[in-house]
Amino acid sequence: MGKIGIITCSTSGLDYLEGYEDIEIARTTIHMNDTEYYDGKDIHPKEFYAQLDTLDTIPSTAQPSTGQLLDLYEKMYLAGYSDIIYISISSHLSGTYQGVCVSKTYVDNLSIHPFDSKSASFLTGFMAIEAHKMANDGASVQEILAHLETLRNHDHIYFMVDDLSYLVKNGRLSNASAFIASMLKIKPLLEVNAEGKIVAWEKIRTTKKAMDRVVDSFLNDTDNGKNARFMFLFNTDAPEKVAYVKSRLKTHGIDTDKLIDSPISPAIGCHVGKGIIGIGYIKSV
Repeated sequence: MGKIGIITCSTSGLDYLEGYEDIEIARTTIHMNDTEYYDGKDIHPKEFYAQLDTLDTIPSTAQPSTGQLLDLYEKMYLAGYSDIIYISISSHLSGTYQGVCVSKTYVDNLSIHPFDSKSASFLTGFMAIEAHKMANDGASVQEILAHLETLRNHDHIYFMVDDLSYLVKNGRLSNASAFIASMLKIKPLLEVNAEGKIVAWEKIRTTKKAMDRVVDSFLNDTDNGKNARFMFLFNTDAPEKVAYVKSRLKTHGIDTDKLIDSPISPAIGCHVGKGIIGIGYIKSV
């Protein structure tokens, strides 16, 4: 059996977790203030979100280039890998998955296996961690991909937004809808659905009620967290909201001390803005 390597996107958040340096990261490029940054390498959440309110234009992103992917493949080939599983952010949120599918056609000395997580952030990262553990334990490519499909079929993200302009720019909400929502002080509740798309779920008038709705939806779906194998707080520089959601979870007996609550990567922040709070999780099978 050959040696299996794992690659995932910088949007996975693995840059902010220790112990997974063997998982290679393909980096999204962020265009901001006439400068290009590699997500998670040249710019990190703290400095990115600190600058966001001062910008004249909303930053944009570009998926990892074919050249970058081929460089990673070559590096891993020279390290002795025969197979690579690339676990990408949802194909409905980025062109990365399609880019990986194209890049594999240029490679003869490695078998590239693209996997569409149909999710984002630390859920994609958790899938990469699981795949990495299985590869180290001697599992086959087919066994790893089957496990990833199981994880994908049992994950979910609920979140609320404060600033609608980012969603409007990226085609997630019409200008008219944003204007009306802003006038009525509506807090849209969104989810990443089974197809990997961000879709509107509900509209609530206040931030507190919106946060409560996110928490209650998670609790109802997981039997008060008992059926959650993995969970994290999906946030973009929202420490007060993180504290409130944690306090709500604690009242239901959920240990939040080990909960991942790092702000999500700048590449995702470009598309959703500051002040987001949500819960991402994978249910136990």
